Amino acid sequence: MKAALFDLDDTLYPEMDFVKSGFRVVSEYLSREFSHDNDFLFNQMLEIIKSDGRGKVFDGILYEIGKFSSENLLTLIYLYRNHKPDIHLYADVVPVIKKLRDSDVKTAIITDGMASVQQNKVNALGLQSLFDVIIYTDTLGSKYWKPSYMPFQVALNLLSLSTSSECVYVGDNPAKDFIGAEALGIQGIQILRDEKTAIAPVNSGGQRVIISSLAEYFR
Repeated sequence: MKAALFDLDDTLYPEMDFVKSGFRVVSEYLSREFSHDNDFLFNQMLEIIKSDGRGKVFDGILYEIGKFSSENLLTLIYLYRNHKPDIHLYADVVPVIKKLRDSDVKTAIITDGMASVQQNKVNALGLQSLFDVIIYTDTLGSKYWKPSYMPFQVALNLLSLSTSSECVYVGDNPAKDFIGAEALGIQGIQILRDEKTAIAPVNSGGQRVIISSLAEYFR
């Protein structure tokens, strides 16, 4: 194996932990500014995300406490996107990455999402020193977010790899994670964290590997 590429959210750490971390910062702000119970606000946001999805949470909580305005909404969005997240890696990540690096296998992260938000996650998780390359697809332009093959090609270029042979990509989301990688001939590895079961068809004609932990594949 020459290189191992990884997704970030729900592959190296649980994304819901980031969401909860952001909600806690928001609930503390709302509690302080509008004299509402912190835990009540936090739990209400968790209920809203379950019922209405992530895009409606801050609107919903502001309407619920009678404080909706564009200014208040933008304030909550700013707090959420710019907070220092309280998040932690899955237990198998550091041992596997260190083992790969000790074996001279090059490593990279390819992650979608607002670049500044993803950088905050990477910083909080201490990933800079573990990986040779970190690609924030947002810095390439929105059209190059996954499922585009382009961020994978950029990663190969930065790793000084002229071919995708003996390269693997580990991700969790079958809707977007593997299309670009497999189009370049990179072996797709779908990790089913937290009891996920969705499996997409392989696009390249190869056989995608399915695992529930990194240690299953990287022995």
